[in-house]
Formats: sequence, C-alpha cells, structure tokens
Amino acid sequence: MKRLKITHKVFLSLMMLITSINYSQSEKIGSLYDLGENLVKVAKSGNPDKIVDLIEPEIDIDKKAEILESFLQIKESMFNITDVSKMGLFNVIKQGEYTYLIMKNDKKFFVLKSKTNENNKLIDHLALINTQVTDALLKGSKIYKMRCYSCHGKDGKGMIAPNLTDNYWKYVNSEEELENVIKNGKKGTMMIPYKDYLTPEELKAVILYTKALQGKKVENAKKPEGEKKDISFHLVTQ
Repeated sequence: MKRLKITHKVFLSLMMLITSINYSQSEKIGSLYDLGENLVKVAKSGNPDKIVDLIEPEIDIDKKAEILESFLQIKESMFNITDVSKMGLFNVIKQGEYTYLIMKNDKKFFVLKSKTNENNKLIDHLALINTQVTDALLKGSKIYKMRCYSCHGKDGKGMIAPNLTDNYWKYVNSEEELENVIKNGKKGTMMIPYKDYLTPEELKAVILYTKALQGKKVENAKKPEGEKKDISFHLVTQ
C-alpha cells in the first residue's frame, strides 16, 4: 500500500509539471453532475489515473495521492462485485459538506461519498457507502417500477402524477412530509397509502429511492407543478 502511494505521488508530480494545468477563475466550472459522469467514465476506462483531472488542482500532492489511491481501491472492489463496463451515473446529491455520487448497472447500485468545493472538484478521498444503503436503493427501484412507475413515470419524470426529479412540490414541505405522503397517501389525489401494501422495510427502501431521484437528469420530464421549495432529503444518515 505504501509503495502504491509513493508511485502515485511521483506520477502526480510529473503530471503537474508536464501538463502545467492552470485553472483560472474565468474557466467554465462544470456541474456536480458533470463530475459524476466523468467519474463513471474514468471508472470504466483503462486509465484510472485520469481522475487527476477531477481533483482540485490547488490541494497538496499528498491529498491528491490519497484521493487517487482511494479511487483505485474502490474501482478494484467494484470490479470484484459487478461488471463496471455497464455502470452508469444515476444521480449526484449534495448533502451538507458531502457529495454522494450514485452509480448503477442493471444489478447493483454503488454510492461514493466525498467532498467537493465550489468548483465542483474533489477535495477529499472517496469512500464506498455500506451495502445496506445500496441494497435498499436496489430494492426501492424494483418497488418503484411495480408500484409507482405507472403514475410518476420512468426515473420519476412524471406522467399523470407529478415529476419527482425537480424541486417543485404540491403537497410536500419537508422530508418528513414526503415520507408521510408515501406511507399514508394523500386524500383528493391518486396517491394511495402504501403502508397498506408494503412492509416497513419495503417502505424505507422506496422512500430512499424516491429521495435519490431528487435532481436527477431525465429526458422529457413533466413540467413543474406546485411551488419551488428548497427541501433537504437525506440520502444517507451521517
């Protein structure tokens, strides 16, 4: 492990000297979603050292090496579990000081946790969120397809029911109210109380999946309904 870290320190030093990367304030800043998409591309590529391009250039060489090493370890772990070549970005969620990058293929979810700065660059090592969360996301996605898809559409884009990916809400003002609507339904609407159809564990899973849809990029999403509200939906408890 120590030898690997030293190797990447040398690599990073050479990379900085050879390329002379200079990120000026006038340079266009990519979004967090761009960061997530690029991270997936690097994970699927044969050259993981390209993650250097996603790291804040102003942090010190030891921190850069730490981020690179953590990414290499995560990529190895993912390769041992699933086919990374079929992995895609599901969503990116900013929660407090942490950024969660949600990746998935047809069999598995992965959630990577790190810290990003105002330039949407990585400033800390990457960590894999425990399988309890990722398994719940997978279960929630399956329940969503069976119970919610016909009204809320693919990936929550909205059909006869509201779009779940934007930040406009008709009946929700808080995270607790979102959970209450899913559990107990909403009178006067087509939203039925799912506590009558799902176990407590299944309810938690579909609630988590619904939260993970917030801010997701989807094509042909339904126009906003209700009022724009800044509601924090916690994907992971710190």
